[in-house]
Amino acid sequence: MKRHDLPVKTVVFNNSSLGMVKLEMLVDGLPEHETDHEPVAFSAIAAAAGIHAIRIERPSEVRAGLKEALAFPGPCLVELVTDPNALAIPPRLSTEQVKGFALAAGRTVLAGGVGQMLDVARANLRNIPRGMNPHSERLP
Repeated sequence: MKRHDLPVKTVVFNNSSLGMVKLEMLVDGLPEHETDHEPVAFSAIAAAAGIHAIRIERPSEVRAGLKEALAFPGPCLVELVTDPNALAIPPRLSTEQVKGFALAAGRTVLAGGVGQMLDVARANLRNIPRGMNPHSERLP
């Protein structure tokens, strides 16, 4: 991208975690293991390679950061730092997935991870719309 000055815009969602692997483990009833990693500043790596880079750490910065990236004439990397505990919930959940998650949560708590499960709950409860019908088949 840099060598040919291609106007490619790359967005990296950085949660310092292998989030999809973590979720797959949880819905299979397995407590997450070794899915989190040390923080990596992808924007610093891009900048070191001569690519215009923007690091966004707060939701209030998203609009301005994306606007800047799209206006930049050459290649640009936008790094969005996200919550590692926020789960990517599929639009439809099966009973097996819910049972697996509950099993993994129970195993995590019994292994001394009460605080860890509270962090996951806090990170995800804020995303459930108020007044959602608990019997609906689809999550928004």
